[in-house]
Amino acid sequence: MELTEKDYAMWLFNVESIGNASMDKLLCSGLSCKDVYQLSSKELSKVLSHKQVENIERSRHSWDFENEKNKLLSKGIRFVSRIDEDFPEKLKNIPNAPFAIYVKGKLPDPNIPSVAVVGARMCSDYGRFMARQFGRDLAIAGIQVISGMARGVDGIAQGAAVAAGGASFGVLGCGVDICYPPENKEIYDALSLNGGLISEFPPGMEPVARFFPMRNRIISALADALVVVEARRKSGTTITVDTALEQGRDVFAVPGRASDRLSDGCNYLISQGAGVAISAADVIDRIWTVRGGYEAQEKIETALEDERELTVCGGDPDDEMNDQPVISIEEEILGIVDIIPVSSSFILEELYKKGKEISVPQLLTTLMELTYSGKIAQNGAYYRKIA
Repeated sequence: MELTEKDYAMWLFNVESIGNASMDKLLCSGLSCKDVYQLSSKELSKVLSHKQVENIERSRHSWDFENEKNKLLSKGIRFVSRIDEDFPEKLKNIPNAPFAIYVKGKLPDPNIPSVAVVGARMCSDYGRFMARQFGRDLAIAGIQVISGMARGVDGIAQGAAVAAGGASFGVLGCGVDICYPPENKEIYDALSLNGGLISEFPPGMEPVARFFPMRNRIISALADALVVVEARRKSGTTITVDTALEQGRDVFAVPGRASDRLSDGCNYLISQGAGVAISAADVIDRIWTVRGGYEAQEKIETALEDERELTVCGGDPDDEMNDQPVISIEEEILGIVDIIPVSSSFILEELYKKGKEISVPQLLTTLMELTYSGKIAQNGAYYRKIA
């Protein structure tokens, strides 16, 4: 087979101990990847360490260009390096920029805004609800959702985005042919069809703890803004926040109760100047023009109203046979609250299961009104039906 510069780039990218910095040294000196392959050990030693030169020599004899290319083709995976036209521009100038990435599916469209949604793996009911709401509403507004497909907030937001008909992209801490965590297989499959899976680690590479902080810089780099839904003060999410700030990205945080440890990280970020994200519209207003933000919010509200009509009527709102009575949100809440106290986050989750959408401020206002009217009682952060 006739080898191309792309073939040599994939070879160089897979040479052991040759990292992004070493490749920059070689290629910024005017060499091509093919030149590096053909260069003598003596010439290579002027730029690389003795161990690196040995690894290049060894790889020249063991690397099977045709076999490696066919392995990617059989799995529907692309190798995209900085020499390719479709390599994301957003990744080129970040600290420790990756020389190349592997892609299953598509890459984010550079002409469409992207938002990264990240947060706790062991999130609360409130965190699950907000992750789902942000993922869906951003998708409805036509914004691409970026995350790490991890348990909790990441996967929930991405699943909601795809379910709403949007595009989402997962940046993995393993090869793109490996679904991790395994329980997110449905989301993994959905992303490969309605977005893409991205990794700088070669196919077949199993997830390793140290890989995840590395992939976080790619999550933030591919996005125009980062939204933290729920996080402890010290957690892996703070690494993504740090890389986002280093890359000049806007950072938003979803506020939570001061007594809730899972909201410590978000509340701290807000106290340090992060944007407050109550809804997707807060983020949209920042990354689009004011006019674009309003249009997006109207689009979200219209889509939600259509969903409410379908849920209440049980079918097509234009069908004359659907004449069931409309159930108010107050009645729905009274149907959820019982004599055993429940939290507002529990009520949010139950409303979502019923197909009812309501923002956190709207819910708290409604709960307050029901309390004042004597229909429910409040005990701290919990609510119960009056016996």
